[in-house]
Amino acid sequence: MWARTILFWLFLGVTAAVCLTGRAVAELITALFPDGVPGYNNGDGVTVETRLHPDQMPLGIRDGAFDFQPRLDQSVGYTSNALPGPYRRGSWEVTSAPALGIASDWSRDSIGALLSVQNTSYLDLPSQSRSDVTLQLGGRIDIGDGKLTLGAAHLSEHEDRGALGTIASDRPIPFQIDDVRAAYALTDGRWTIEPGLQATNWTYGDTTILGVPASQGFRDRLVLQQQVTVRYELAPLRDVLFVVRGVQQNYAHTPVGQPSLDSTSYQMLAGLDYDADAVWRMRILVGGEARRFASPLYQAENTLIAEASAVWSPTGLTTLTATLTRQTGDAEQPAVSGLIYSGAKLTIDHEYLRDVLLQASFGLQRADFFQGGYQVGTDATFGITRVLNRNARLSLTYDQTDVHVSGGMAEAFGGGYSRGVVLVTMRLGL
Repeated sequence: MWARTILFWLFLGVTAAVCLTGRAVAELITALFPDGVPGYNNGDGVTVETRLHPDQMPLGIRDGAFDFQPRLDQSVGYTSNALPGPYRRGSWEVTSAPALGIASDWSRDSIGALLSVQNTSYLDLPSQSRSDVTLQLGGRIDIGDGKLTLGAAHLSEHEDRGALGTIASDRPIPFQIDDVRAAYALTDGRWTIEPGLQATNWTYGDTTILGVPASQGFRDRLVLQQQVTVRYELAPLRDVLFVVRGVQQNYAHTPVGQPSLDSTSYQMLAGLDYDADAVWRMRILVGGEARRFASPLYQAENTLIAEASAVWSPTGLTTLTATLTRQTGDAEQPAVSGLIYSGAKLTIDHEYLRDVLLQASFGLQRADFFQGGYQVGTDATFGITRVLNRNARLSLTYDQTDVHVSGGMAEAFGGGYSRGVVLVTMRLGL
């Protein structure tokens, strides 16, 4: 009981500090981490697309208490714009994406890992080819009524030119993320208190813009985040949440003559996690954040933030998922202190036949830069998947991405961008 008392007073202390100092910001990296590994599992639950019938599910390879799930996605298709810069040129592309998932099957505790590699080759523009790697390891330890979750990850990725705020470089900009996190959820009756810590190191490679070298080292940073989440169970699968975060961003290489982008941020959110017997699932968090910069040349930013999602499954054959988000992010120019990102997305999954799945999604995003100007982006995806057997499925997808700009610092990010990609993908799994 003494541990619960300490955590309760710790939570009150953090809450009081946030009330006195303002609101905060958190890194937009959750989308980079796939689900399924303890410590990184952020999924909203099963949908038509993710659910498989037992006879369609890969069996995996079992070795003692561990289950190994190897998988290979092999794609071939065409992109209407393989260049990230201001010029446009299409290319045929071939993508190979092997992955290996590992999960334990213990009665208590759990451990999981994921290793994936994605190699994309542009046949008409070999200089644009890229390889991305993801390595994750996580575990959960059950300690009495509490659960200790630990996670670590290394990602080697390239920036997608279709994302808002990216630079019109001659090649995709490589970057690496090293992430470690820990959280301890302690339950007492209907209350659950979960303090957590996270450290993320971002490292960027160099690039060229219209042939001119452009170092990206000024974006290297270490992000430290402390978080306390309080959950109260109103009824089974229906909870009220309260989240407090503090974030420190420390930039390692500030260019000579440029003000430091170091900042300290605070964030408070309150909301609801509601599951209505698997027909409706709603999550909403609303609050505010404040970012205070180390340099007096950058003014403090106070922002209304929100994260919301709703999943509706009117039947076992159809799932509609809607998401809304508004939060701040980091810009990619040395003279820009950040941006406010707003996004909305609607996805429809439908099981047309037992072995034929349809999916369509549409997303709208907007980035408002602190130093003026904005970008607007749209993304539409359509796909059809045929499940051949438990070890193979064939998909045809089309994705259209467009980015538009309007003056200010947005012009420094290289103007607009448009790209359409059609792919045929064979997924093989054991």
